[in-house]
Amino acid sequence: MIKLSTGLRQALAITGSLKEALDGGLVRIYSGAIPASADAALGGAVLLNEISAGGDGTPVTFEATAPGGILVKSVAETWVGTNAADGTPTFFRYVLSGDAGDASASAVRFQGSAGVLGSDMFIATLPLVNGQPLSFELFQLAIPEQ
Repeated sequence: MIKLSTGLRQALAITGSLKEALDGGLVRIYSGAIPASADAALGGAVLLNEISAGGDGTPVTFEATAPGGILVKSVAETWVGTNAADGTPTFFRYVLSGDAGDASASAVRFQGSAGVLGSDMFIATLPLVNGQPLSFELFQLAIPEQ
């Protein structure tokens, strides 16, 4: 299940839209123990990949519309990263640039499981191999109807 950080929930409740809160972020994929919440520190998790726009660290953005309450990655961007280590992912965390992964009740983040079919983030080719690219054709966050 996707877990929202306290900082993201506060941004949504007080300052603006989900798109506004998340534009300018990165997707980081890890192996290791999944933190209890998106507010928690990463602990001993190993960073396997960082997905950005174009794969050069440029933060990603989302489309300006959300049909059916689904926020979708910008179609103009190629979301890609190069695997930094060998391993099988266990979770991902969406963070804003500069997030060091420390415990924080103000950082705008969300996280979920990653890996096999049935995970919040399905990755078709496992395990990840150091030096190989990983790209996302589709990345979306649905706001539940109920």
